[in-house]
Amino acid sequence: MSQVYRQGGMDADVIIVGGGMVGLALACALKGSGLHIVVIERAEAQVCYSLGRDCRVSAIVRGNQQILAGIGVWRYLEADAEPIRAMRVWDNQEPGGIRFDAAEIDEAAMGYLIENSCTQAAMHRAMLESDDIEYLCPAEIAALEWFDERVQVSLSDGRVLNTPLLVGADGGRSWVREQAGIACCERDYGQHGIVATVRPERGHGGAAYQRFLPTGPLAVLPMTEGLCSIVWSAENDEAGRLMAMSDGEFLAAMNATFGPVLGRVAEAGERAAFPLVGRLAHHVVRERVALVGDAAHCIHPLAGLGVNLGLRDAMVLAQEICDARRFDEDWGELAVLNRYMKQRMPDVLSVMASMEGFHQLFTRDLPGLKGLRGLGMRLVGNSGSIKKLLMRNSTGLSLPVPKQIS
Repeated sequence: MSQVYRQGGMDADVIIVGGGMVGLALACALKGSGLHIVVIERAEAQVCYSLGRDCRVSAIVRGNQQILAGIGVWRYLEADAEPIRAMRVWDNQEPGGIRFDAAEIDEAAMGYLIENSCTQAAMHRAMLESDDIEYLCPAEIAALEWFDERVQVSLSDGRVLNTPLLVGADGGRSWVREQAGIACCERDYGQHGIVATVRPERGHGGAAYQRFLPTGPLAVLPMTEGLCSIVWSAENDEAGRLMAMSDGEFLAAMNATFGPVLGRVAEAGERAAFPLVGRLAHHVVRERVALVGDAAHCIHPLAGLGVNLGLRDAMVLAQEICDARRFDEDWGELAVLNRYMKQRMPDVLSVMASMEGFHQLFTRDLPGLKGLRGLGMRLVGNSGSIKKLLMRNSTGLSLPVPKQIS
């Protein structure tokens, strides 16, 4: 199938637009499949450093760590990954809360905290192992044109490529999605996420912490060398106030809000902020087009699951492409792409609904709601088998997603 396409005027079996983590994961998953993959990226991402670390991080859940191992990326990444062995969640300044421990599900870690730039660098190294992957960067697409059996991709430098399948992995404001005429639902949370690297006085011990506040959650996540990454989601006015503070004022606000769990937070690095918006594409697939990652769906970062959904998208789509090739099917046809869509939507919709539910539960100030939240936390914390089931689902261990492509 691959050779027939290229002999028929196709220049690539799959073109992936977007060289972020999800687009690169898809390319790595298809490595060794015999297909010619082209990745198009407009420009290398600029890293925002905070205490010498990328302030954009991702909590890669255990099931997705197995995916990264299965596509040959993890061996380049393991040294930069800090295991998350436990997680503690509080409701504002209320006593109690919930503690989740990896040992409860017989795992060494629930996930791993990794700088985004480290993940992308590891994926680049894995891509270099294959002559079948062509990485074009910087490269910009001037125009797309759809035909019955192909998509024609015209680059701004005059090159023209043809492919049976175009994949949009180009983020929340996806140009590919727009060009394909796919609209999306959008939910503005009225919040910004503030990210930075901090240095606490005491060691984190591999534990992640999340405190839900009336203006949004504050997460403190373990990094290597005793550092922590913070993701402080706050309503726009509050976020503006926090970003306008001096370093000393921000550090004082951080200590007052988070409390003495890790002793005093002694140092905070450069801060960055980004608006929090939820999106869901009306169509994840169209004839000869598939969307993955943020191009298909964006969720609130309060559980850090956004990139994890995208990695699972990449694996399921890669498996469907390889299965179609094996059975001599056209993997750009809607019938094949619908199989990808049907497998992914239950996971995507359930996670989006859960995040929306958590957001509403912890930001609404309704009579009796605080007591209900406390009761719910105690019930979950003492639920035994139900708690374990929730943990296995949230870590991606029980989901029907391939860990490597067969």
